[in-house]
Amino acid sequence: MDNFIKTERIYTILELNSTVRRLLKSEFPDAVWVCGEIQDFRASRDRRHIYFNLAQKHPEADEIIAKANAAIFQNRKPLIFKRLQEADLSFELKDDIKVKLLCELDLYPKTGSFSLIVVDIDPIYTLGKIAQNRQRIIEELKVRGLLDKNKLLRIPTIPLKIGLITSFDSAAYHDFANELKGSGYGFKIFLCDCYMQGKFVEKDVLRALRLFNNLPMNKTPPSKVSGGSTCARKGIPMDKLDVVVITRGGGSTADLSYFDNKRVAEAVANSKFPVISALGHQINITIVDMAAHTTLKTPTKAAQFLVELVGEFVEGLNYLEQQIVRKTEDLFKIKKGGLETMAVKMDSILSHYFRFHEQQLLEKKLTMLNSLKAILVKKRQKLERIFEGCKAASSRIFKSSQDYIEYIKEKIKLLDPGNILRRGYSITFKDKKVLKSVDDLMEKDYIRTILHKGSIISEVKRKEGGND
Repeated sequence: MDNFIKTERIYTILELNSTVRRLLKSEFPDAVWVCGEIQDFRASRDRRHIYFNLAQKHPEADEIIAKANAAIFQNRKPLIFKRLQEADLSFELKDDIKVKLLCELDLYPKTGSFSLIVVDIDPIYTLGKIAQNRQRIIEELKVRGLLDKNKLLRIPTIPLKIGLITSFDSAAYHDFANELKGSGYGFKIFLCDCYMQGKFVEKDVLRALRLFNNLPMNKTPPSKVSGGSTCARKGIPMDKLDVVVITRGGGSTADLSYFDNKRVAEAVANSKFPVISALGHQINITIVDMAAHTTLKTPTKAAQFLVELVGEFVEGLNYLEQQIVRKTEDLFKIKKGGLETMAVKMDSILSHYFRFHEQQLLEKKLTMLNSLKAILVKKRQKLERIFEGCKAASSRIFKSSQDYIEYIKEKIKLLDPGNILRRGYSITFKDKKVLKSVDDLMEKDYIRTILHKGSIISEVKRKEGGND
């Protein structure tokens, strides 16, 4: 035992780790291709480097059986991102996508941690995996009947109440809202402010669809107003929402991958309201587009589609008014012609009668002719009153319809929170949440107060009241 101890070499941790590193470099002097699934994708604090885990999952279960640390250092980022942005190869590195990476193997002696240092990427491999996964989702949704389910719903004749899923600060929101406003019809938008690109897309869009579909009766979804706060409009039962619109502005093909999401497509298919998708891309069709009731290319096109539906109803109303007036005029002409014919016939009969009884009935003839003329005048006056009444009734029907539309417009204006701000009221929020009590504040908190014109950022010095 003593001899064994005397001949044994003792390593320090650093020596041991350094030796293992040399052996690793000796065994793998060149970079090797490694396939796996990205997990925990993140940037360094200074955003110079990118770190993630490269995982291997069990082929028949969603279970990680092996993983390794991986890094893309600053000097390799330009090459990697150039490959990702090449024509027809546009996608983003993010969690849950499968990649094929050219890696140098390294071990950090100080901590003994093993890492894959990424030096290149094969985008074709990832695109193939993405395409396979996309086709698998499409086939599954098709078998379950979800690609046609929302299409079976009927868009109301006058779709004025719209649940809108988009980013409030985006050009998409303003293009959509301005197009509706320019129509002059009484559209009402209930906006759910969502991320429309990046890793929060799935979470936000699912939250918005649940909000629109699951609120109890006589509740309304949040509605975005000028200044960026969120408020709830009351008085519109949720079962009366007409359509839901999911829209975003233009962007790269990679941004659209967030709408090839199975869970979002399922939520769209199962929505109790018809869903219109307008994701701002002229060529590609996403799985969400396939599951939606109607697919349009841009926010403006989606708004024009709704304006045209309402316009068709208004045109039909105008046509109905014209038909009522025309039918009334035709009826008057028919009745008037019949009376004139009857008068001619009666005059002929009386003339024949008088020829045989001229002496006896001369005075009676004159009396009867005068009476008949009086009757004809009264009948004609009565028919004219009937005609005028029909015209007035048709005008009242049309005016009533117009007044109702104007009433709806005025009601929308009265309920517009912008008008409330214009009267001197304000809305205060902290961390994007509306403040209702000073109990929700601490001293030195920062708050934002929205006025009719502009906003104020304040620091809380002290609180008064509360605890009621």
